[in-house]
Amino acid sequence: MTNKIDIMLPYWGDFKLLKKTIDSVLSQTNKNWALTIIDDCYPSLDAEKYCKSIANNKIKYIRHDKNIGITNNFNYCIENVKSEYCMILGCDDILLPNYIESTLKNIADADFYQPGVQVIDANDNIYLPLGDQIKRLLQPKKSSLLSNEKLALSLCNGNWLYFPSITWKSSTLKKYRFNTEYKIVEDLALEFDIIKDGGKLYFDKIACFQYRRFSESVSSKEKKAGGLRFNEENDVYKKYSKIFKEIGWKKASIAAKMHITSRIHGFLSK
Repeated sequence: MTNKIDIMLPYWGDFKLLKKTIDSVLSQTNKNWALTIIDDCYPSLDAEKYCKSIANNKIKYIRHDKNIGITNNFNYCIENVKSEYCMILGCDDILLPNYIESTLKNIADADFYQPGVQVIDANDNIYLPLGDQIKRLLQPKKSSLLSNEKLALSLCNGNWLYFPSITWKSSTLKKYRFNTEYKIVEDLALEFDIIKDGGKLYFDKIACFQYRRFSESVSSKEKKAGGLRFNEENDVYKKYSKIFKEIGWKKASIAAKMHITSRIHGFLSK
């Protein structure tokens, strides 16, 4: 049987958390998946040893000879997708047992699927930091299919998506790839490209994913090193404000130019 979803898992980080992520995939109620771990030459062989010990033909392990960086590893994931759908799973996040089942039930003809998300801390406790409280306020109030300017406008007001939780139509993702100019917000640029070309998102209120939020995440470290996240966001919103204006999406263009939520977040984080 051909698997419906390729779960691509780029790895660089804490092996204990990676093991939890892999175990969460193995715990899916629907087994219509294949898992590929792409080790970006992390200085430990624990991941390789564990994957070999599982001896499951649905799991494949690949290790790069040298570190190629997160965005290049994302693109490597895309190149190696074979199934109809795919996701690029964070190496410390958790799939709840109903993830595959909910995705295949709801994605239909959408280009990407955003499930309901629980936020967890380093110790697996569910919590809701201020940034995620704002995401909840910005999200649609009910499960629905979204597209065109309405979706672009909503994400310009504030990006409420959780990239590692998203399942993509593989044919759509292969058209675009990730822009290697960005290290932090490459997902937002990709999503805007898909949306401006008519791509559709199915947003689901049912929780089937746990996103791990650390007090010292990669993005927050970059922010302290010079505000890279907010510089990249400013660049992306400026670029797409012009693009949206050119295609006649005036409200989305203005919202992208203002990107109020991003500006406030950047100001409060100084």
